[in-house]
Amino acid sequence: MDKLNIAVDVLTSLVAVLMLYRVIYTIIGFFAKGKRHPAAKANHRYGIVIAARNESAVIGNLLESIQKQDYDLSLVKVFVVADNCTDNGLTAAICREHGAIVYERFDTAKARKGYALEYLFGEIRRDYGIDCVEGYIIFDADNLLHPTYLTEINKAFDTGVDIAVGYRNIKNFDRNPISSAYGIHFYRSTMQQHRPRALLGLPTHIAGTGYVMRSELLRDGWHFTSLTEDTQFTLSSIAKGRHIEFCESAMFYDEQPYEIKVMLRQRIRWAKGRLFCFFRCAPGLLKGLFVKPKGAKWFACYDMFFYSLPKALLSALFSMLYALVTAIVVGVSVSSGDASSTVQNLLVSLGTSYIGYAFIGALTVIREHSRIKCSPARLILYVFTFPLFDLIGLPISIVSLLMRVKWKPIKHDEAIKVEELVELPPSESSTP
Repeated sequence: MDKLNIAVDVLTSLVAVLMLYRVIYTIIGFFAKGKRHPAAKANHRYGIVIAARNESAVIGNLLESIQKQDYDLSLVKVFVVADNCTDNGLTAAICREHGAIVYERFDTAKARKGYALEYLFGEIRRDYGIDCVEGYIIFDADNLLHPTYLTEINKAFDTGVDIAVGYRNIKNFDRNPISSAYGIHFYRSTMQQHRPRALLGLPTHIAGTGYVMRSELLRDGWHFTSLTEDTQFTLSSIAKGRHIEFCESAMFYDEQPYEIKVMLRQRIRWAKGRLFCFFRCAPGLLKGLFVKPKGAKWFACYDMFFYSLPKALLSALFSMLYALVTAIVVGVSVSSGDASSTVQNLLVSLGTSYIGYAFIGALTVIREHSRIKCSPARLILYVFTFPLFDLIGLPISIVSLLMRVKWKPIKHDEAIKVEELVELPPSESSTP
């Protein structure tokens, strides 16, 4: 048992050391200003791509926010796939009224976003050619664009990067503790991951939506159809040496779940999908550590390996295995005293974790508060409820192992317009 305890201590310490660089990320992300991109030398042609299912409540507002961009809209095409809609064509009709090019898809056997994008890019290739634009920007129907989004993302794209990711803001942050927890989670990603990576010249990860990719990346089609196609695309791109740039000035808004059942369903899908992506893409990342050990590409593979590593799940499984081995080797019989000690240790661990998550949540809202639409009193309250979002991550990961998870659409009904979130010039914000 002494040897087993030593082995556990060594392994735990090794993982901690290998991930120590993340402390540096947090320090940089909290204290440093975001990276600025130089003015673009040219305005590039973009195709905005939207996958939508029964999104009549919100998609019109997204399309209006596109029309209110301070960018030359003659360079922009909007493509929508109305995917397995059951609203009698209402989503498709709204999109066509706003000038979008709409394709309707009906395939319930492949009913998820990744397959919808695969279909849409195939239709674009057939009807227009995949190179009809220079870059494709992916949005969800519930998104809204800050009026300068296209101008700002164009600055990053103009530098020659393969993929550029915008700043995700939250349009319904103040709805309740659930939506605010999602919001702090994504703001934390900006502070602890996106911003420091950009400042250090490192690629970052894609999180669902709000990113642009060069059209040449799609010449062989879109092949990312897992439960978490964004993670799959990220890890595959990093393993191939592509650069994913974070553009902090390109802001868009996202709607977050605010119901417990929806949150649980989505996070179980995230856990299952990310686990699949890790085991599918980890070999490519590990190969990247040795095949091309040059600067940022080497470290990018290292960074993304630990980003995608299911740390909480592996830790829990290892702990259970350790307890089982201990019981077998030592022949321990559980007494009331042993049970009491175990419960006490568990409570201490939960308390420590809660304090740690609350501390990071507080740092996050302090750093990002100017972009959060919420009263100070409620913001303080949400810092204290935020740790529950992280604490349930472990049981969710374990449950996802035991479930057959299917992708299900999330209902979006926050019919918020962009002028409610950001002040527009009078000529743009006025209602016709």
